Amino acid sequence: MSVVETPHFDFPFNLSARGADVVEQDTVDDVGNCVVAILNTHITTRDFVPDFGIPDISFRVYPLDADVLLTMIGDQEPRALMTGREQIDRTDNLIDIITIKLHIATQKGA
Repeated sequence: MSVVETPHFDFPFNLSARGADVVEQDTVDDVGNCVVAILNTHITTRDFVPDFGIPDISFRVYPLDADVLLTMIGDQEPRALMTGREQIDRTDNLIDIITIKLHIATQKGA
């Protein structure tokens, strides 16, 4: 097991006998956790940060426009470099599948 020098809570939060699970800051796991938190939060649901998250897309008419979604995420998590692809499910045309690939921005000279 590697030593975590700058810990951030893992997502979803998990508390065990060893303590809270953590990930290293600025790693793919950390940035990925932040992206998942953005995707799982609807705008206006956090009182102190009402602009955090994305609009509720549950009953939107497809296509959802993956580029708009990626821009919203990128504006809130600048460490995330993402590419996305959107396609309608082959067996059920009411399902819109968005696939997001995540990379992290590395600091120059690091």
